[in-house]
This record gives sequence, structure tokens and C-alpha cells, in this order.
Amino acid sequence: MRILHFDLKEISGDAVELRSFGENPNAYDSRSLALGDIATLIRQAEEGYYVSPRLQADLATTGRHLFRWLDGRDRWLVQKLGESLGEGVVLAIAVAGRLAHLPWEVLHDGAQFLVQRLPAVVPLRWAASDQVTRLTIQSQPQNRALNLLFMATSPQSVTPVLNYEQEEAQILRAAARTGIGLTVEESGCLEELGYLADRQGQGFFDGVHLTGHATLWEGQPRFITETATGEAYYASAREIASTLQPPLPPLVFLSGCRTGQAAEQGAVPSMAETLLQHGATAVLGWGQKVLDTNATSAAAALYEALTRGKSLADAVALTYQALIEQEARDWHLLRLYAAKTLPGALVKPSNTLGWKPAPKPSMATEFLDPLTRKIRVPMRESFVGRRRPLQRCLRALTTDPETIAVLIHGMGGLGKSSVAARLCDRLPQFQRRVWQGRIDPAKLVNELAKMLDDRSLRLRLQDPEEELPFRLRGVFQQLAEQGAAAFLLVLDDFEQNLEAEGTGYILKSPAAEVLKALFWQFRQPIRAIG
Repeated sequence: MRILHFDLKEISGDAVELRSFGENPNAYDSRSLALGDIATLIRQAEEGYYVSPRLQADLATTGRHLFRWLDGRDRWLVQKLGESLGEGVVLAIAVAGRLAHLPWEVLHDGAQFLVQRLPAVVPLRWAASDQVTRLTIQSQPQNRALNLLFMATSPQSVTPVLNYEQEEAQILRAAARTGIGLTVEESGCLEELGYLADRQGQGFFDGVHLTGHATLWEGQPRFITETATGEAYYASAREIASTLQPPLPPLVFLSGCRTGQAAEQGAVPSMAETLLQHGATAVLGWGQKVLDTNATSAAAALYEALTRGKSLADAVALTYQALIEQEARDWHLLRLYAAKTLPGALVKPSNTLGWKPAPKPSMATEFLDPLTRKIRVPMRESFVGRRRPLQRCLRALTTDPETIAVLIHGMGGLGKSSVAARLCDRLPQFQRRVWQGRIDPAKLVNELAKMLDDRSLRLRLQDPEEELPFRLRGVFQQLAEQGAAAFLLVLDDFEQNLEAEGTGYILKSPAAEVLKALFWQFRQPIRAIG
């Protein structure tokens, strides 16, 4: 695609200078445009365009008005675009202040939206500066399937609650033919996202897709992620960039309302533009509130095109065209931002010699009990669909000082051990101690005594003449004195400690004795575990 640069700056209260050029920023054409000619559009951008849904006819009228303003009486823009006949064009538009609010995506030549042309003309919001004088297309496609890191955030306190699995499923369906390496971070937490990004290493992911809600918080754009326990965390662009660690993947899609909207009449940059300032190459965002169905359709169309080896600009054009064909209400709110370079194709087509398909989703397992290696559970990247139970457990153990234990119950094979394993992962400050099946006082004390350094103390703590609660207190006191790390005690396969009675179950006597002694100890002044 060819790049045509437009740099618009207000030079007085009623005029704008438009500098346009192709490859050489020093060989530019200059024009003066009257702000009064689009005063109505500027006002509508603040008052109406972002408030009520716009009909396609209204969008076309707005797009024609904006096009005629740029084109002038001498039809300058028509001539410029005619020079690229048969070739796609990226219209890199650098704007600031009130002009940033104008809906450049709906530019309309009188016959159709520019994004509908074949080849398309794709408006791009160019973050120009004194150091960034032109935009270049950089293409280093990988000969493999597209690798995408996906995270959906939906804090329980933020409404509406998102169906965060729908967008993931739609992306996979759209890319089914060519395949996509989709790595899903299931918690909605930035810290966990960073863990997955670090594990794969720099250069592995071609894109990061964050779906959720965004807003202005304390006057600055924020993407609402989740804490480990499911509360809302208002993440800044800087925090997102720091989590992903520069160099960031070539594409970041902030699929959240207002991520592509500048605030305070353009005085506050959008979330997408701010992310460019922190090292992102290209960012997609939404200019206002957007229907979930439109956002999902956009993601599906975009990644389907990228997996086929299309350039980013071509993929965005195809996304616009697909949304318009579907009569998607909010198609025009999708905005592409770039600063220095615009990525070309991220991967090569699947029919390229030597092309590597995406690996099948990992079903590998690890062990809940790494010492005995008896209890298999899914590895972190295979663990999905248990966000809320895990968050409830974390919230109970870390925020309520009266909570000394959590009970994870349900039928066999539904993932209770997997939740327990992930709970241990999320509490790395605690050592993991796992007992499986039947428990009794002697076994519990013996296992705990193994943690003591002093052999004579271990023997004394195994004295059967002393009552179990006091032997446990001795264990915990000695562990505290020797500075032992706190631990999580996981009782797995606990149904072996139950016996039927009537229509229900009761604890067997040894298990009841152990739990009673443990709970007594946990409430003593010396606390060995949180």
C-alpha cells in the first residue's frame, strides 16, 4: 500500500494548515482550510456523533462533508487519490485538539466510503511529532500461523458483565481454516498476562487482544482489568506496556469502549495514542461505546484476514467492509493508530513452502503435589473456565482475617484439584503441602514434624501421650521460631474421610479430630499460615 500523509494544524482561530506529502516530508504541498466550513461537524463530534447511534445515511452525509472540505474546489484530494489508481492507500492523518474528534473513518467520496473502495483507502490516525516526520510500512512476516495473546477482563463490580468467552470462540471459528495460535489468559489480571508473555518470550506473539471496559479515571484513560480476586483495577497505558515489556508485539487491539477516543475536546490523548507513546507500534481501539456483537465481529474479521497473510492495513479495510456488509451500527468507531511504522503482513499465507501451523492447544498436565506426583491437574495455559471460583477463594483467604480455610466441593472430575493447584500458584508466598485421601492424627503430625530441623523436637512432637491440639501448637511454634516459610495445607480427595449417614455424609472420627485440632490451632495467637 502507498502512504499519503496529511498533517493538519490549526494556525489561527479560524484556519487550518494542511500539509500533504508521500515519501518525502520536505516535499509537501500546503493548503489553508477554513475551520468555519466544518464548524458544524466539530460541534456534532462533541454533541451528537458520540452520543446517539448514527444511521448509515447520516454517516455518509458527514463523510461527504468532511471529504469536500479536504478536497476543495480544485478537487485536489480526488486528484491525489487518482494517482494511486489500482493501489491501496493508507491515509495517515495527523491531527490534534478539536480535529482529533472528527470521524475520519467515514470519509466518503460521494459514491461510497473510502474504506469500501477496491483497493481500499484506509484512514489511519498518525501520531506525528517533531521526531516522527513520516510513517513507513515495515513488513517481516513470519512463516507460520499467527500467534495471538488474548485476555478478557470483566470485573464483577463493573456493568455490563461481558460474555468474555464469546469473542475468543468467534476468533477461533473465523481463523479455523488457516489456524491461529491463541494463548488465553483466563484471569483478567495484568500480572498473570505478564507471566504468559514472559513465558513465551519476546517476539513470540504477533498481537495482543484485550477485551473489556475502558473509561476516564482521574482525568486519564484507563483499561479496566481485574485484580487477582476479581475487583476492578484501572490500568494505565504505561502499566499495560510495562506488563508486556518492550518491544511490544506489532499489534495491540484494545477492544474496549472509548479506547480510541481523545477526551476534553482532544486535550487528553486516547488510550490507544497513549500506548503508542509507551512503545506500541500499531494500536486498534474504539472511538465510543460499541455493541458487543460489533466488537466480536470486528475481531473475527480482522484476525481471519491477518491469518491469511494480509497486511494490517488490508486487514483493517476488510474488517470495515465486513462490518458494513453486516450493517453493523458501530463499524466507523474502529480506529487504527500508528506513529513511526505501520506493520505490514504479520505472517505468510498457509500455502507458503515450509509454513508452520499453530500447535494444538496444550493439554499437558502438572502435579498438584510435586513431591509425591500423584495428583495430575492441567497446566496454567490449559486452565480455563474457573475464573470466578478461583477469585472467590482468593478473596476469602487474602481479604478476610476470619477465614482460615475454603471448601471446594462438587462431583468428581469437575476440576476441584485444578482450582486448588491454581490457588497455590496465585499465592506463591506460601509453600504447598498436599495430603491426599484419608487423614488421621498420627499421619498429620508426622508430616508436619518433617518440616522441623531439630530431630529431637520431631521425636518429642510425636509423643502419643500428649493431646493432638497441643502437639500441633508445638509444631507451629517451632516452625515460627526457626523462620520456616508459611504454607498452604491442601486436603485433596477428601471424600475418603466421609461416611454415609441417612441421606447425607458425616466425617469419620479421625478426620473430625484432625480438623477440630487444626481449626483450634489456627485461631491461636501464633499463626503459622494465613
